[in-house]
Amino acid sequence: MRLSYAIWATAFAFYLVFLAWHENWRGPLSAEEIAMFEARIEASGIASAEQRRAFSDFMRSDTGKPFVMLNLAAYPQGDVAHPLTGEMMPGRVLIQKYFSPFMGKIVLRGGYPAYMGEAVGDYLDAWKTSANPGWSGIGLIRYRSRRDLLMAATDPAFADSHIFKQAALAVTYALPTQSTGGGFLSPRIWVAMLLVSLASLAQTLLLTIRMRHVG
Repeated sequence: MRLSYAIWATAFAFYLVFLAWHENWRGPLSAEEIAMFEARIEASGIASAEQRRAFSDFMRSDTGKPFVMLNLAAYPQGDVAHPLTGEMMPGRVLIQKYFSPFMGKIVLRGGYPAYMGEAVGDYLDAWKTSANPGWSGIGLIRYRSRRDLLMAATDPAFADSHIFKQAALAVTYALPTQSTGGGFLSPRIWVAMLLVSLASLAQTLLLTIRMRHVG
């Protein structure tokens, strides 16, 4: 009986650890944090005046909820030069010099790629918009909070990586979105279901072993 309790207690403990990593427990950005991030963004020199305004609006409208960033990317035709070595390589290879360290920071802060995909055709429906610049693919990145995005994006240790993004991409944009529904099952649910299933399986195996010993 004690072992059965231990199985379920372990599953519950794992779920608490998951929630501690996955959820934002600090609420929306404070006024002090907004001022700090605005100063960091301006000092970095990587954002235009229009982008700085967009970041400020994004921070000031923070709800504390997680969000998903829609990223569209188009790679140049042919190889591009590595900005440090001059070695020629495909843009989709060079972008990993930027993407891998950035995602490493995001994963530590409860974020992760929710969907990654390659374009398999031209626009099938487009109204009053510019021509397709040759989009190569799409990425949906889940962020635990706006704070976590800004902490990673303004990290001085990450500043040198932007040259790889600039060299690897011909066109890109990133649009933050808030979920209003859909068919994707939240990790809060499927992780709980997975842990319940594993704990049930472990308890079943335990009972089977005990019955065999009794028999």
